[in-house]
Amino acid sequence: MDLRRLEVFCKLMETRSFSRTAKELHLTQPTISGHIKTLEQQIGLRLFDRHRRQVLPTSAASVLLDYARRILELQEEAGYALENFKGRISGPLNLGGSTIPGGYILPVLMGSFRRIYPETYLSLVLDDTRGIVDRVVGGYVEIGMVGARIELETLEYEALVEDEMVLVVPSGHPWAASGKAVSVKDLTRTPFIIREEGSGTRTAMMAPLADKGLDLGDLDVVAEMGSTEAVRQAVKAGLGVSILSRIAVADELKSKSLKAVRVKGLELKRKFYMVTHRQ
Repeated sequence: MDLRRLEVFCKLMETRSFSRTAKELHLTQPTISGHIKTLEQQIGLRLFDRHRRQVLPTSAASVLLDYARRILELQEEAGYALENFKGRISGPLNLGGSTIPGGYILPVLMGSFRRIYPETYLSLVLDDTRGIVDRVVGGYVEIGMVGARIELETLEYEALVEDEMVLVVPSGHPWAASGKAVSVKDLTRTPFIIREEGSGTRTAMMAPLADKGLDLGDLDVVAEMGSTEAVRQAVKAGLGVSILSRIAVADELKSKSLKAVRVKGLELKRKFYMVTHRQ
């Protein structure tokens, strides 16, 4: 099978659009259609059903996809190995980060990496932990950094950074004024803002609360938000309190627009993990 046709096939499986595939690969739409038609003729099976404006992969396409990715990955590995043999490391590296590592840790590491290996090209996609893990499993991201482990046999995790999480309240909140630690039970008596399901921050927040016998239903949840930035702004606006990474609220704590409050007997630490595919 021609490697270029396999590349077109994999991209079409990702985009489900002939026009978008053509744009991303810098080819014309008829060229994309021609590659797919030739590939279908070679294997003797239809790979896509064209239904109105939708491109629907067939069962045969699903079977081929894993092999096509592995073939293309082997091609890349061969190129990297030969470049490394010549003393050069070059080419693209696709990274993924959940909210905190993607916004605060990975960009710093990328800068250091690029200074050492100037012939590399780095791309970074941001998503919640579940989204990044799914991208690693699917082969769209080569290295991810996430705030919680989602155990799958295809993945490998390595702990890289320890993070402290803190209970944050608006500066005018009674807990901010008292300067005293609050109890775990106090958390059930105040409006609470949480991250969305699939977020590493949410998983890391609920784990120590579960150890104290609390679940989500015990909290007075007034809002669920899709980013740490949204939670941070909502807390500042007085909508409620939340538990967030100290890294993410460092500027607000320094300016005193938010206050960190200690919770008696609650260990709010977590690790950020590098996640890669076993293959």
